[in-house]
Amino acid sequence: MKWYDLITPLYDAAIRSLYEPYRKMMIQKLDLRDGDTVLDLGCGSGLNFELIMAEIGTQGILIGVDSSAKMLTRAQEVVDQGGWKNVRLFQLDVRGLDTAGFEALMGADVPVDAILCTLGMSVFPDWRVVFDKTFTLLESGGKYGLMDLFNSDSTFSTRLVNLLASSDISRPVWEPLQARCVDYHEEEHKAMRHGSDVIVIATGMKS
Repeated sequence: MKWYDLITPLYDAAIRSLYEPYRKMMIQKLDLRDGDTVLDLGCGSGLNFELIMAEIGTQGILIGVDSSAKMLTRAQEVVDQGGWKNVRLFQLDVRGLDTAGFEALMGADVPVDAILCTLGMSVFPDWRVVFDKTFTLLESGGKYGLMDLFNSDSTFSTRLVNLLASSDISRPVWEPLQARCVDYHEEEHKAMRHGSDVIVIATGMKS
């Protein structure tokens, strides 16, 4: 997205400390193991990468996708700084990331053990389509995790957040996951800096 190209220089400083504890919580709930293949949807500037790499090690594969070229440039800097050779980054519209598209992207049929999306489903156009298509990529027994901001009320705070993030935080982004997963877990945390907004962490396993 062009908006995220514009805000890339400020993005990390603005949200790293605010959301990092919740990123950690969600990733911990994915129960990642050494050697897992993980798909990070809307990976942005790579704020999840260090947390994921600590779990999957050098034998795993981290696949990051984002529509913003400048965000991915920053993400590549994070990869280079980490010295990770098992990270693959792609610029694309996640609405087209179905089974055939993913196989073409990777050049092979690559089983995906876990999918995560942090602060993305409130931003993606056609977010339910994105979930449905990407859910098909997940292996049976794999886990899908979401972390996002939510407030169903129209307040000054929500309008400001939606403007700054080009988002819609009234979306119940956990509902498709809850409907299709087993071992579903959901929790809410008060987002102190956003008035009545809450941070929702939702994870579930594909049967």
